[in-house]
Amino acid sequence: MTVLVLSPFFPYPPKFGGGVRVYHLMRQLAREHRLLLLCYHDGEAVRDRGDMDTLCERVEGIPHKPSSKRLLQARSLFSTRSFQELNHFSVPMQTAIDRVCAEENPDLILVEFAQMGCFRFPEGIPLVIDEHNVEYDLIRRMAGDGGGAMRRIFNVVEAAKFKRRELEWVGEAALTLVTSDRDGDLLKSEVPGLETALITNGVDCDDFAPPEEREIEPDSLVFVGATHYYPNEDGIHFFMREVYPRLAAQRPGLKVYLVGGRPPPAVAQYASANVEVTGFVDDVRPYMWSSSVFIVPLRMGGGTRFKVVEAMASGVPVVSTRLGAEGIPLEQGRHALLADRPEEFASAVTELLDDRGKAERLKEEGLRFVREHFDWSVIGDRLNRAVKRVVER
Repeated sequence: MTVLVLSPFFPYPPKFGGGVRVYHLMRQLAREHRLLLLCYHDGEAVRDRGDMDTLCERVEGIPHKPSSKRLLQARSLFSTRSFQELNHFSVPMQTAIDRVCAEENPDLILVEFAQMGCFRFPEGIPLVIDEHNVEYDLIRRMAGDGGGAMRRIFNVVEAAKFKRRELEWVGEAALTLVTSDRDGDLLKSEVPGLETALITNGVDCDDFAPPEEREIEPDSLVFVGATHYYPNEDGIHFFMREVYPRLAAQRPGLKVYLVGGRPPPAVAQYASANVEVTGFVDDVRPYMWSSSVFIVPLRMGGGTRFKVVEAMASGVPVVSTRLGAEGIPLEQGRHALLADRPEEFASAVTELLDDRGKAERLKEEGLRFVREHFDWSVIGDRLNRAVKRVVER
């Protein structure tokens, strides 16, 4: 079976959440199918192609440098089209889709991210949309959960516009992949009869497995995530303003590592003797392997959190908000500690720093849990069964 994958970026190296998902799903599909890839790139040559030329029989990159974000946002306010649609659509990509489909006649088109559903696709070729998040719902949550007045107003308008288009696109698809039951239920409530498949985010358990001999820094916490991504930035502010002072008052030597690329000034300003804002790092695993506790203080977002399953595969006990662990059927006190209010979050962190026996039990249960349910090989089996059913109808 030939599968055409449409992505808004070249999926190697897999350095951030969406890129990790696209890359690993393609690896799993390549076990059984012939892959073609159409993706955007920024106009510069892709220097590190990894194994993409082995996974794919054909790879085409379409140069794409949208107008400035602020300019496109302003344009969208005077258009029936959302910012997301304006940002992702291009005539060269539409031309490439038409040409490759005419030349290759793929059995299925896999669209990565709802925003890439904005193109016209040939009739007769089943379409599968991979909803990394329910995007309109994520934008809606951002409108209600933070930012200045202008940002909130823009997000309210953007959410309404994109909701109409996103629901239209998934309604036309043969199958929609969702990363959590919540996302699937939300889409089905808006589009009766919508067919979905639960394909969660995963982790390469062997790649993240901790070394046999590692040194764990006492009283150390780590957060990993793109710090310029607003839900992550909001979570950092929540932790540093409302949780960290409670912890630091009791443990003045507590060390916090905020690991993630392109930290905005509002995040960078937290850097101090005890708080390290790393910026981009080539490999996040050493930070995870050496930390006492992994924190996920998120208050908005959707889908399944890579950071949670990767932390568990790394052998680090996790403290998360319930929303931060959304889409993962964790058992409270067995696989992780879940806490939403600042005082509860601080208490959970303190509990694991004080009781290393409990921290060790959470670590062992977490490792077992992700190997059984969230290794990419397990997820790949589900994905290949799902796409086969679409084509065999």
